[in-house]
Amino acid sequence: MAELKKPLFGNIKGSFGNAVFRQRNGKNILVQKPASYTLPETEDYQVRTTKFRMSAKISSVINSVDTLKQIWNDVKPKNQSLYNHLISLAYPYVTVDSVNSSLKIVPDSKVGVRLNNVNLLQDKLTVNLLPLTVASMIDPVKEKNGELISLITLVNPIGNELPDLDVVAVKSNLVPINLDSALSFEFIISTTNQMKLSSYQNKSLFSSLITYDENFDMVHYSNTFFADLS
Repeated sequence: MAELKKPLFGNIKGSFGNAVFRQRNGKNILVQKPASYTLPETEDYQVRTTKFRMSAKISSVINSVDTLKQIWNDVKPKNQSLYNHLISLAYPYVTVDSVNSSLKIVPDSKVGVRLNNVNLLQDKLTVNLLPLTVASMIDPVKEKNGELISLITLVNPIGNELPDLDVVAVKSNLVPINLDSALSFEFIISTTNQMKLSSYQNKSLFSSLITYDENFDMVHYSNTFFADLS
């Protein structure tokens, strides 16, 4: 890159041969045109591209859920955007045809829950948790209600026209917190999401329990827990 200290031609923009003239802070800058670049066709490159695209999709969906966005913004590095931070976290857990069960939709937490079972119907998903108990680190005096926020990842599409991965974000109903009783959460599946779920062979559920005080302000979130919906 060269800078014209005393330009004779005023402001110059455009190209001439292999030279490109640009304007920066009122100065004429001369740079060389980049050489042509051909994307590699290696299998390794295609795998990396697919993994990045899948990780970006997961990041985008997490970023679109206000509660999850708030949780991650509190812990992400200050010099990195949340979107890029989430891509870097998701990338190790995706392959070209799967999403690893260790994927996290929330940061690590001291709050733990135990999954009992899940039941997926066409228009409704039910997630049942075992009783939380005192060991869950939840205080029912302060934490009055809870909901599940979940991501459903879809891989191995039935049709070639579909993307390698799709991601659906869903929220359950609110339920009262009780440490001694099993908790049951229901998700209503929209018609659009029903069509998405029916178009993929493999479906996985990644969820976190979010608790709220009497004013419906968030108090805690649990570690991510996984369920296979296939």
